[in-house]
Amino acid sequence: MNDQQRDSTAKYMYDLSKGIALLSVIKPLWEPGAAVLPIIFGVTATCLFFSWGYVLEGRK
Repeated sequence: MNDQQRDSTAKYMYDLSKGIALLSVIKPLWEPGAAVLPIIFGVTATCLFFSWGYVLEGRK
C-alpha cells in the first residue's frame, strides 16, 4: 500500500468512526428510552475504527 492509499484509507476509517458515532451513539441519546447495549456497541465500534485510522496514518 503506497502513502496515498494509506492516507485515503485512514481518512475513510475516520469518516466511518464519525458516522457510527452519529448513528449509534448521538442519535439514540436524543430519543426517549434509548437502549444501553447499542450505545456501548457504537462507542466500541467508533473507537475501533478511529484507532485503525490512527494506526494507518503511521502514528503510534
